[in-house]
Amino acid sequence: MNRKLVTALATPYANGRIDLNGYVKLINYQIKNGADALLAVGTTAEGQLLNSCEKKLLIRAAKKLTENKKIPIYAGIEEFCTAKAVKEAVRAQEYGADALLIAPPTFCKCTAVGYVKHIESILDAVSVPLILYNVPSRAGYELDLAALTELKNKAAYIKDAGANAVFTKTAVQNYTVFCGNDELLSEQLSYGAKGVISVVSNAAPKLTKRVLSGEKDDIFVKLAKLSMREVNPIAIKYILYKKGLFKSCEMRLPLTKANAETIKAVDGFFEEYGAEIE
Repeated sequence: MNRKLVTALATPYANGRIDLNGYVKLINYQIKNGADALLAVGTTAEGQLLNSCEKKLLIRAAKKLTENKKIPIYAGIEEFCTAKAVKEAVRAQEYGADALLIAPPTFCKCTAVGYVKHIESILDAVSVPLILYNVPSRAGYELDLAALTELKNKAAYIKDAGANAVFTKTAVQNYTVFCGNDELLSEQLSYGAKGVISVVSNAAPKLTKRVLSGEKDDIFVKLAKLSMREVNPIAIKYILYKKGLFKSCEMRLPLTKANAETIKAVDGFFEEYGAEIE
């Protein structure tokens, strides 16, 4: 069963600047442990808090490290203004992205027709595949699958980070669906999802691959719940720090470091299961 693991890479910082050594270490860990593709500058990477130079650095660094391994690099596009999203998409393609994950317009939101036109504008500007992102917890709305029917031959992929089984079961009829909610991975696979764009796999790619192969794994579920204790990527960055992949769990405001309760929960998890996490 060929299900794809895409790791949504976190971004390490040192004194407010990108820690490139830590980023390289994380990517090499993903390559070594079987990730099929990597997503740079997405939500888990704090994409909206990165400037254009930082995005260029992260996409190009990931591309350089993986091109001999034939591991594709995806890039997140999180601009809610269509004109800005188009510019970001063009730049990401120029930097080497092999596909683009398009976040839905947030805050201003949009109509179903407006969303379709948003995607069509990006499609007209780039030649790489687009992955549509259903993330109602952040966007405030669910993608309108009926409105998207006309796009199914142009944008054939959806990342589903919702918790609506009806949406998932409907989406898999016309799209290749990637689970975007690690806690629901086994459930969405049972509905027909073909892979995952994962936060957990930053710290545990092998464990995530086992779940993709059909294994039920309580440790994975525990780790998935831990990763979402606070606003993503607060917890996963502390987990990566505990694993020694990151030198710190530094965040960029308005995000803040893991709180005492999260630290205690993660530390307890590692005491019990740390030897089993890869």
